[in-house]
Amino acid sequence: MSYPHQPYQPQPPKPSNTLSVVGIVLGCIAFLFCPPLFGIAGIICGVVANSKGERLGGTAIGVSVAGLIGGMLLGFVLFQGMYDI
Repeated sequence: MSYPHQPYQPQPPKPSNTLSVVGIVLGCIAFLFCPPLFGIAGIICGVVANSKGERLGGTAIGVSVAGLIGGMLLGFVLFQGMYDI
C-alpha cells in the first residue's frame, strides 16, 4: 500500500515567549532592586514582545509597571522611615 505523494508544507514557527519572560523577570527584580532601571527595561521588553505577537507580552508590561511603581513606593517608605522625613 502506498501513500499519495504530498508536497512538503513547512509549519509556521510558533512564537516564543522569550522577551515576555525576560520582561516579567525584570519587572519582578524592579520591585526590590533599582526600580527605574529594571522597571523601564521590563516595560520595553514587554512592548517589543507584544508587538511581535508573543502571548505573554501584555503580562510582561503589567508586571513591569507594577514592579516599577511598587518598588518606588517601597523605596520611598523605607527611606522615609530611615531618615524620618
